[in-house]
Amino acid sequence: MACVNNDLRQVIVLTNPNYVYKVPNYCVCDPIFERDYDKIKAKNKDIESIKLKIVLFYLAKNKNIKLHVTNKTHVKKVKEAFAKKMNIDLKTHKIRLLFRGQELIDKNPLYFNNVEDGSKIQVMVNEI
Repeated sequence: MACVNNDLRQVIVLTNPNYVYKVPNYCVCDPIFERDYDKIKAKNKDIESIKLKIVLFYLAKNKNIKLHVTNKTHVKKVKEAFAKKMNIDLKTHKIRLLFRGQELIDKNPLYFNNVEDGSKIQVMVNEI
């Protein structure tokens, strides 16, 4: 196996270089623990703010909702924007966002999970 463009998330088998395997982030990156959150939050000042257009795929209604955010937007704000667009009451419903096999946590900014421009995030809504 060999990395594509020095990226561990994309590898090829040398016997078949036409096929590229995509490895999820959670297989490459160490998990982030609650105790490390303050260190990561301090690094937030050094990260450049980048405009993103993301697509939220609402599984239950088979709908795509496009949002314009930045990479520093917190997941909670994304959930609130989604709820506003879909007329969902956050007091009576729980919204979960899933990206590349991981649930996005409210207090984390989008860059925390490597959300990029054009990323598609799955949305699950449950009534409380």
